[in-house]
Amino acid sequence: MPNTKDQLVEDVSFIFSEAVRFKELTKQWFETRQVPAELKEAFLWEIEHADGKPHLTIGRAAMRRLEKLATLAADRARIDRQVDVLTVRKPLARSLVRRFIAERREVTVSQVERALSEAARKAASERQTITHYIPCHLMLAQEPARFSIGPVSFLRRAEFRSVLARLLWQSREEHRRSRTYLGHVIKYYKTFGWVAEVTVPDCDTQTSKKVAEDAVVASLNCLHLLFGPGHTRKMTVGGPAIDRDTRGSITVRESALSVSASYTGPGAVAFENDWMNQLERPEWREVLRLFGIALESAVDPTLTRPISERFLDAARWYGEAVRESSAAAKVIKYVTALERMFMTDEKDNIADTVAQRVATFCFAPTVPHDFERWERDARRAYHLRSKLAHGSMSPGDPSTYEGVRLGGELGRDALLSGLGAFRDYGLRQNQISRRQTAEWFRTCVEHAKALRDRTETETV
Repeated sequence: MPNTKDQLVEDVSFIFSEAVRFKELTKQWFETRQVPAELKEAFLWEIEHADGKPHLTIGRAAMRRLEKLATLAADRARIDRQVDVLTVRKPLARSLVRRFIAERREVTVSQVERALSEAARKAASERQTITHYIPCHLMLAQEPARFSIGPVSFLRRAEFRSVLARLLWQSREEHRRSRTYLGHVIKYYKTFGWVAEVTVPDCDTQTSKKVAEDAVVASLNCLHLLFGPGHTRKMTVGGPAIDRDTRGSITVRESALSVSASYTGPGAVAFENDWMNQLERPEWREVLRLFGIALESAVDPTLTRPISERFLDAARWYGEAVRESSAAAKVIKYVTALERMFMTDEKDNIADTVAQRVATFCFAPTVPHDFERWERDARRAYHLRSKLAHGSMSPGDPSTYEGVRLGGELGRDALLSGLGAFRDYGLRQNQISRRQTAEWFRTCVEHAKALRDRTETETV
């Protein structure tokens, strides 16, 4: 429901009327020694007074109204991407209680709007710049000590140990009484070979943590694209403290017991120690540079960059496909990555649109019939995804593995080629509509087809 001025008053009035109703139900409970049915089924929340003590009890419906008002307050103050709704909700609830109960003010539009502004100001004051260290499983290689993809850096365990030692010494007095707790945390980090370092500006604690975790996962998705599924499938961010993955199997054949075991580790990717030298190739340096520009919007919630978000969303689907264990789910996620990268709200001929745009960014203009080959492969992958998603093909069908191969190859080439076409200007654009993006895609397709036709004519 839109938040008109009358709606603001109605929402606040409803919150307090619910508080009165639950107070009466609680009174009835104590008088009759029987819990009213409404209280048995209700989810109850307490609104705190300015001193932090519980003051009012409300139910689910009133809490939804309160959260809607908190969201509106954050939107108006333009801090909605920097603070969690709870960070606004608590000061808003206290402001409402103070104004309309303690001070007995009349519930008017101006008073409600002042409460919204006050809550937003207090929530905004909770913002800080925080550096996060997030453990990861990447590769077994001992070198380099650290590497970066734009604003996200990855530190080898030995390098992180040095950083942590310096930080612990600086705050030794603060943590003197929490050595046991600190020991458990350090023990957890020791099970990971790498730690990601990322600094998130101007967010509250909860939002900052989520932004940091998402940014590190986004960086991992970029690694999936850079090195391909086969080399990065076991790479993960966070998770259980497992330094060795031991598995076994027991079978009986002709009454004879057979036992086997396997030993590996999370992120056990056998890169050579000089693997970073490969990234010195000009084309890879350029890809890493563009990754870094796209990741700027992942680290800073105040940046609104539709093209960067489009790429990072597509890379996220691709990364989830790489880490997925189900072949059928892999196909669905790979093709969804292509849709997120190249679709712009088209309703008809979606398979043809995706296929043509994939071919546009992937084909070699000098190779005859290459456009048609890419288009054909993309359409085939889309067809397999549709059959799986709509239930007309079993997840165990052998064709599923064809979809995994096609999806992995098409997704990697198309997303990287599209990233190269967006370049700095597109990735940093903060005002570009889907209609404008669709028009740009159409222009690219027309240009690609013209190049294709010229090649075919010269070949003939």
